[in-house]
Amino acid sequence: MSVYKRGDSYHYEFLFAGKRIRESAHTPSKTVAREAEKNRRRELERTLAGLPAADRMDRIKSVAEVVKAYLESYSLAHRAKSVLFATGRLAHVTRLLGTKLLPDVTEGAIHSFMRARLAEGVSGRTINMEVGELSRAIGHPWSVLWPKVRKMEERKDVGKALSSEEERRLLDAVTTQASHSRSQTLGTFVRVALMTGMRSGEILGLTWGQVDLFRRVITVGRAKTSSGTGRQIPMNSDLFAVLSVHASWALKRFGAVEADHYLFPFGKPSPSDPTKPMTDVTGAWDALRERAKVHCRLHDLRHTAATKMAEAGVPESTMLSLMGHMSRAMLERYSHIRMAAKREAVESLAAPKPKEVSEETPTKPPTEGDSETVYHA
Repeated sequence: MSVYKRGDSYHYEFLFAGKRIRESAHTPSKTVAREAEKNRRRELERTLAGLPAADRMDRIKSVAEVVKAYLESYSLAHRAKSVLFATGRLAHVTRLLGTKLLPDVTEGAIHSFMRARLAEGVSGRTINMEVGELSRAIGHPWSVLWPKVRKMEERKDVGKALSSEEERRLLDAVTTQASHSRSQTLGTFVRVALMTGMRSGEILGLTWGQVDLFRRVITVGRAKTSSGTGRQIPMNSDLFAVLSVHASWALKRFGAVEADHYLFPFGKPSPSDPTKPMTDVTGAWDALRERAKVHCRLHDLRHTAATKMAEAGVPESTMLSLMGHMSRAMLERYSHIRMAAKREAVESLAAPKPKEVSEETPTKPPTEGDSETVYHA
């Protein structure tokens, strides 16, 4: 074993498995350099024995650096919607934990992060997703990194189905927008969601090649589930009219409606590039529901479609095919039968009413003392 100084830092040198190891300890302290040499030898021994060894450089990486590297590689193999989700979740992680080195991201640091986010009014589900995304960026499961940190309580409600009045207010609010292009794209988006039950990501990813106006069929592209990818949804007459008008708008605005053009083109403040999809409608949606005074989530449009089909008596197998769910359990999560339908259902359970008793009809069987009584048929 040899520790020597070169410049301002100490280096170490030793033989291991027939190979000479010569590296910098990155320290001006000889004592620390000797300890670094021992740790390096121990790492090599673990590797030779087939045991996992931690990357030494990871010890001095900050959370911000780890997140940046993770997102850069993540974007290569995931959809734009997924990348947007991961970026949004990790933005708050970087804001509150970005300067910490990985060894300092302890269970206490995670608890502090959770408390800070709760103080900002964030839900437990959102916090769980943020911490979960951080664990994926680091490269180890939550249970391994912070085994004593329990997940936050999450709300168990699964959304709501809009009433007919709420639907009307939403659609009326679309027409009052100052921008005609925004009114056209957002209005079409909302109507497609209500009349197909498609997820927002599926709608934003639609190209004109997936919309067959001749056969009146929409073919869903890459979906959240394998059962949802490639499914076909017929257009009713209302949806056909909506998409026909939308095609005319696209033709007038861009001069052509190509198969690879997106129904909801990219561009701010108005659509400008049909070869790229709009990636997010959250801002426009929030403004719309505020103007319509309707308190619901964007995903509740899908809930509404499922509920209306369930109330109409659509068979479950058909609903599964249209909605793209993996199982009946998932279908039940979305089809919330409204109270009016529940009342109608329980009315069918009413007990039969007793027949009215005629004045000439006996109320008890005859006895021997009643021989003179005459009973009429």
